[in-house]
Amino acid sequence: MNQQTTNKLQGIQRYYQRTVQGEHGNNYYIEPRETCPMYILNSDDRFVIVTFDKDDNYIVVDNKRYYLNKYNSIKATDKISQRVAVLDLDELKKSKGYPYSSNFKHKYTSEFRSFDELKHLAMVQYERNGVPFVKQITQYDKNTGKISYIYEPSFGNVTDPIVAA
Repeated sequence: MNQQTTNKLQGIQRYYQRTVQGEHGNNYYIEPRETCPMYILNSDDRFVIVTFDKDDNYIVVDNKRYYLNKYNSIKATDKISQRVAVLDLDELKKSKGYPYSSNFKHKYTSEFRSFDELKHLAMVQYERNGVPFVKQITQYDKNTGKISYIYEPSFGNVTDPIVAA
């Protein structure tokens, strides 16, 4: 991708991309772009990996719903209930928050007390392994014909990945 095309991108897409791998395109990395400026990459409290419920498509911060969209997040697969996304907290703060009622909570609804809590989580993840990224590996079971996904976040222990069937 050339510099002119990169300049037209907005939100998190200026800094992150989904790098597709494998013959079916269902293995990929969500990782920083090569054109991402170093001062952005070195920001330890800007990008964070969170999980959220497929039925929500939002996270809750300070009792407000913030919908995850192409400007503030890059999401992993939508084939499972517990989804994974890399968030740009600067972009998420610009998003409109909507009132939230816990009556609508689902199993994997992510709730945070404040943006400070999310920034702290981002710093913990950055401390573990630098700039956050997510790797999705698709496994096909020939005996059952079912597909399962394994997520390996950059801050996690590779021997303990997130497995989703």
